[in-house]
Amino acid sequence: MKIYIAIFSFLFFTPLFAQKEWSLKKDKDDIQIYTKSIDSSKIKAYKVEMVVETSLDKVKSIITDGDQLHVWNYKAIDSKLLKKTSESEYLIWMALDLPWPLRNRDVVISLSLHRISKDVLRIDIIAASDQYEIQEDYLRITTFEGYWLLEQKDTMVKITHQMHGDPSGNLPSWFINSTIAKAPYNNFVALRERLQ
Repeated sequence: MKIYIAIFSFLFFTPLFAQKEWSLKKDKDDIQIYTKSIDSSKIKAYKVEMVVETSLDKVKSIITDGDQLHVWNYKAIDSKLLKKTSESEYLIWMALDLPWPLRNRDVVISLSLHRISKDVLRIDIIAASDQYEIQEDYLRITTFEGYWLLEQKDTMVKITHQMHGDPSGNLPSWFINSTIAKAPYNNFVALRERLQ
């Protein structure tokens, strides 16, 4: 059943709507994962935090490397950069493996980079499903949003990733909520390995 969590690799973000409090769901290997309920959805949002010795630009380059995204995202089987319209706008496609009888999923992700200051970068993430043709082997996930926040302090970078969305299909919300921490935890472990 853990394979079902593949859909969370990039897909469950929440911006500023819903004023509920975050609750610590998992704290392991210096990675903290929080969840909270959203007024408009049965599926919870999640937020992940980690501090790692690296540079802000190195984290940015890994997050925006669409051709390699599947290498470190949990249960991802393929990915590619579809378009880079500027140094701050990226369009990425990624495919996710789910077990039979569920259909594999795919997502089209728009990344927008915003330099808050020399040491702070925010990368907003939204669905861009209509920007790439439907792939018949996959069920397209069309509802998700969130961000990455990268904060450099000396030789350390604090990485925050917040997400919320709907994986499409018939996965029950109680199951999604009960296993929501698995994919982001694995993603952050893999991301840290690539940064060190």
